[in-house]
Amino acid sequence: MRKLAYYRARVKPLATPLNLLFGVCLHWAVEGYLKGFLSEDEIADRFIEKLTKERNGKLVSMSKTKTFEVMEAIGARLCSQFPAYFENLGVKPVLIEGAFKMNLGDQVVMNLVIDLVGVLTRPVFGEDGTQLGDVGDTVIIDWKTAAMPEGALFARAGFQLTYYWLAVTLACEKLGIKPPKLCGFAAGLKPNIRTESSKSLQSATWLPIHWVERTESDVLEAVDFAKVVARRIRNAEYHRAPHMAWNSPCDSTTGRCDFNGVCLEGTLEDLVLTGPSAGLTLAELV
Repeated sequence: MRKLAYYRARVKPLATPLNLLFGVCLHWAVEGYLKGFLSEDEIADRFIEKLTKERNGKLVSMSKTKTFEVMEAIGARLCSQFPAYFENLGVKPVLIEGAFKMNLGDQVVMNLVIDLVGVLTRPVFGEDGTQLGDVGDTVIIDWKTAAMPEGALFARAGFQLTYYWLAVTLACEKLGIKPPKLCGFAAGLKPNIRTESSKSLQSATWLPIHWVERTESDVLEAVDFAKVVARRIRNAEYHRAPHMAWNSPCDSTTGRCDFNGVCLEGTLEDLVLTGPSAGLTLAELV
């Protein structure tokens, strides 16, 4: 919603965030490898070339803790690890960077690009040993770059994967695959280091996927929310809303939350209200 608001107001940021360039280039390298355009031996070098090219001619907003050289080193390391990481996932790609268009009704059309839709080539198990998926089950994966691990709640509650789930469900017959069984984020961790020679560079690695499912109520809730957003857009209401930043809902593993000051799903222990909210009780805020 915010991006569209800036577009309609003809407001363009002066600088492109380095983190955005990093994510774009890592996605490009991963896609190239999966489609066979980049070999295992060249994926890291081509990532660096792509990042350098994307940087040229742009005013880049630098990260607070990472230099351009540090981002190069982190990206190259993640790219070099990716072939083995993907092989270990046991997923056969069916669709890579697949574009979907869904008509949700009430003048609501959603365009999506899903990083990977595939089928399992071996069973998948949870941390407690429970089998989550079997050979031939359809899975959906979204590649992420994160400065800290994303909790399981983020994967379970995020609308992004829910919309992907709906799109694949609607298209599975045409694709010749089963309806989706599991979905999740595959995150490449970007450690907070200041020099490319830091020993902490070893922390740059791909994290295990928190495999989750979606229920019918999850999908219906996401569709309803999309219609709410569409109405706000038509009415030129671009105010901030839940599910628009950080983790939604808040995740205890990150400490970040969309709801400034009050988290109804977490604990209110040691809560201190500041600014306009100072002096208000929880009941008044709700």
